[in-house]
Amino acid sequence: MYAGKTEPVPLPTTGHLHTLKTGYVYWEDDGKWDNERKQTVDGRVSIGRIDPDHKGMMFPNKNYFMIFDIANPPQADTRAVLSEPSPFSKTLSYGAYVAMFEAADSVGCVSALKKTFPDHWQDIFAAALHSITAENSVAQDMPYWCFHNYCGLNSPLYSSEMSRLNEYISGDPESIPDFMYRFREAYHEAFPDTGLTLVGFDSTNQNTNSRGIELAEYGHPKVKENLPDINTAMFVDEMTGIPLYYEHFYGSLLDKTETPFTMEKVKDLGFKKLFLMMDRGYFSQKAIDSVGEYNFAIMCPETLQMVKQLFKEHSAEIKDSEKYYISEENIYGKRVRNMEVYGDTYNCYIYYDSKRAEDERAAIHTKVQLMMKAAMSRKRFSKKLQETFSPWLQIEKSERDPNTGRSFTVKESKRHVQQCLDKAGFFVILSNTNLSAADMIAVARMRDSNEKAFRRMKHHFGLSKTYSHNAATYEGKMFIAFVALIIIEAYRYFIKPVLDAVSSTTTASTIGELNKYQIQRKRDGSWMPVYAMTKKQRQILKCLDLTEGKIKTKVSKLRV
Repeated sequence: MYAGKTEPVPLPTTGHLHTLKTGYVYWEDDGKWDNERKQTVDGRVSIGRIDPDHKGMMFPNKNYFMIFDIANPPQADTRAVLSEPSPFSKTLSYGAYVAMFEAADSVGCVSALKKTFPDHWQDIFAAALHSITAENSVAQDMPYWCFHNYCGLNSPLYSSEMSRLNEYISGDPESIPDFMYRFREAYHEAFPDTGLTLVGFDSTNQNTNSRGIELAEYGHPKVKENLPDINTAMFVDEMTGIPLYYEHFYGSLLDKTETPFTMEKVKDLGFKKLFLMMDRGYFSQKAIDSVGEYNFAIMCPETLQMVKQLFKEHSAEIKDSEKYYISEENIYGKRVRNMEVYGDTYNCYIYYDSKRAEDERAAIHTKVQLMMKAAMSRKRFSKKLQETFSPWLQIEKSERDPNTGRSFTVKESKRHVQQCLDKAGFFVILSNTNLSAADMIAVARMRDSNEKAFRRMKHHFGLSKTYSHNAATYEGKMFIAFVALIIIEAYRYFIKPVLDAVSSTTTASTIGELNKYQIQRKRDGSWMPVYAMTKKQRQILKCLDLTEGKIKTKVSKLRV
């Protein structure tokens, strides 16, 4: 589609142009960030050739019309037969879309999006779907992904439109809380018999090199890159793995400091019957008082006097004792009633996990060996040296050794190491409920849902570090990531029979299988499936009550 096929057009003024000596023009829109290489990766696309007779002009190719969304390219030769360029391929992957949409609709996400963002709910859903199926991609990839994948849109979302979408989402400060309120209502309608909602409550943080977001402050990052960070707290339904609520707060704040404010917001959103399962980081009087009207259970830090007392009184009693064995969880444990904490009484649960003990003991021995090696690499004695390796090592000043040049002696603090080995495998949970030891450990084991949600957000969606320098863009991107988490976890919940049937089946492999189910545009503009549905596709879609006949009907009604 060069000279003689189209009229020359002006060279684009947006993005970055690269002109080769041969005259070919390549266009790049900000490139793509590579998390591993820590740099922008070249994302060039050929858009045509230079017009040698007219400065600043070029002959475009099909990519030019796709990128700049021009439906009818000007024709220089009317005798040349040109088909109308399309922003989409004539063959589109459809299976992943229909499965994800059905899953999201079944848990109330779609209805909440429609009510909260009536003008752009389809754009938000498409962007979330792109995050899930394209993995770790950026906005610049969206048009190329849309070209091959059906996502409910009549035209692709370009990077400039993605920016406007982020601003639209964050433009009204009430829109995101409104969505979470509507989603909570729709979710409880979808699961009316669950009664008390068992929720994992946890938070994580993201490093950021942004200087334009006020929430970004130096705090306590999990990945230390000497950068400010932003904290994100999340409620995840432990029974389904689906996130119900999230919020961001200052990177300098501790989890337990923010908890009372989080609970006030949660009450405003209408959450009434909750059972919160929390990690050690939330253990404080203010945090416990703020969740007190809900049922809760919280892991206890080992440094608490109460934990030391429980260990002293009950560790020998329950360790490897058949009387306290909980076969369903392969763990030993008992409930201790009426323990006083912060002026109130609670039930405490002490457990011994032999597998965990084995791993912890190995970690302790490795830690001591590494500390010995690090200490022995030093030459001079100092008080700081003693403090650095205390209480694991005993370091005493001595005469300088002529062979090593070392002016101190080092030996393992056997008493401290033995105490740590004795405590390995033990942990304590505090709760205002009256569950049995077996029921409480079953609740605690389900806390894993939060960690999975955060891992997916950080690594699958590429948000372990944020590069947004605009608060509106950040809020929009994170909301889309939250919607994507709802969609993928809803999908995982419904296809659990398929995931559990064969150990090698993963969420990614099922999405890959569904992407093979394609639709094709016919001459009259309608669509039809390209191939018959495979056995694996039928198994996955059956979990969502989608039959081949139902999908064919949906496809026949598409007008893209």
